Amino acid sequence: MVVTLPADEATWVGHSQDALVLRRCGYWVSLRGLAMQNETRERVMIPPNNVFDPDALRVLMDKVRTEGRV
Repeated sequence: MVVTLPADEATWVGHSQDALVLRRCGYWVSLRGLAMQNETRERVMIPPNNVFDPDALRVLMDKVRTEGRV
């Protein structure tokens, strides 16, 4: 998972009694089955439509529950 954040650290998170707000967006990709070619650095492409949101979390958790993996 990768999270993009605003340049100003003071705006990354907002909170109140009613909400916890994380600004910008998170993206995910499964690394299962990928063979890493070296021990120091490997580029991983994350599809921009793989937004990590509540719906994505539910889908991923259902896959883990039913298939035992993502």
